[in-house]
Amino acid sequence: MKLAVLAIAVLALTGCKTTSINGQHITDYGDGVEIPERARPNEATKRYYLRAQNYWMRTNIRRGRGYRIAPSGNAEPFQAQANPPSKKLYKEFETGSLLSYLYYDNGVVKYDGLPVQGRFKTSPNDDTYFFTHSTGKSITSYIVGHAICDGHIESINELVDWPVLSKTLYQGQPLIDLLNMSAGDSHLMEKSTTRWKGHPSHHRGLSLSEVAKILEGTEKRGSGVFYNNTLTDLIANYTEYKTGEDYDGLVRKIFQDKAKIKKPVYYERKHRASYSYWITRKDLLRVAIAMMEDYQAGNCVGQYLKDLQAQKKLWPNYGPHDKQTVLLMNFSRHYGGQFYWSFDGMRNRNILGTDGKNGQNILIDLDNSRIVVTHAIAAGWDVRHLQHRVIKEGKLPD
Repeated sequence: MKLAVLAIAVLALTGCKTTSINGQHITDYGDGVEIPERARPNEATKRYYLRAQNYWMRTNIRRGRGYRIAPSGNAEPFQAQANPPSKKLYKEFETGSLLSYLYYDNGVVKYDGLPVQGRFKTSPNDDTYFFTHSTGKSITSYIVGHAICDGHIESINELVDWPVLSKTLYQGQPLIDLLNMSAGDSHLMEKSTTRWKGHPSHHRGLSLSEVAKILEGTEKRGSGVFYNNTLTDLIANYTEYKTGEDYDGLVRKIFQDKAKIKKPVYYERKHRASYSYWITRKDLLRVAIAMMEDYQAGNCVGQYLKDLQAQKKLWPNYGPHDKQTVLLMNFSRHYGGQFYWSFDGMRNRNILGTDGKNGQNILIDLDNSRIVVTHAIAAGWDVRHLQHRVIKEGKLPD
């Protein structure tokens, strides 16, 4: 939905009849309900987009446009301590782009941050739904691991055999090539990686049969990492195909029995499955803890994560010393199985990361049981000091 169209609905809903807030002009970036990562919006624009995103998610949930994973009532409260003083975090929540910050250290939430009260008309809280964006790619991979461990998929080296895409470049490729974004499909996608070349529709608006028709007769070119948005949706649907009637039970086992979510979790579903999850802040932390505990336990899913780590590939967007670096992914030297590995200054440690547009991030110290989970309305916040360095040094900034 274009922001210009959504604006009518949001402004009508909220009673707002102006294109400014408190005298500040609202910038329409023309990118749906998302602020581009290179943009540095003013406060009015942040407020507006937050309202637009909340409205978009509430509307889609109400209209049944998401696959729903219900909680089972077994969520456990977090052990928490009072937030220690941090001028840097307070300033970020007073005027910056962060919407949520959770620092978890060995079973204790040591910092639970939200915007200062009164800043937003409807301030984010524990019941607010956030987009995961590309962090949902990592969740999709985590589900693949469970499908392997439950015997639905042979291994990460299984050759993809999928009737609907049997005449495309993906047929017969090792699953790990798809998970590693090294499936040789860069020549088939527009630069935005949300559309197939020559086709104006967003990839998520296409059915699998339409995708198959577009890709019929295509062949793999190259083996380097080409990060894109279309491939993970195909992985999600391949997993659904392989698990068949057991799919619903599989995802319930992950989110209900293992992560023990407190609120329903959704992913966007139009014609098919997707990696675009809508989840509350503390339920995303619960998912991160489940990933960490699997890795540490060395169980089947933990071994899956270690296998992804072992077969990681060089990440082309590494650049932690660039003054323009604003994204967590830029601190990573390797990409493996829809996760980021080998973080700057921590290459000899087991650190797992996820990165979603504008800062919907997870960073896990698998050796020391520390996690930082963030949500933001826009990029440009200090990822280096508020996430990367906190995991590296095990302490919050002053």
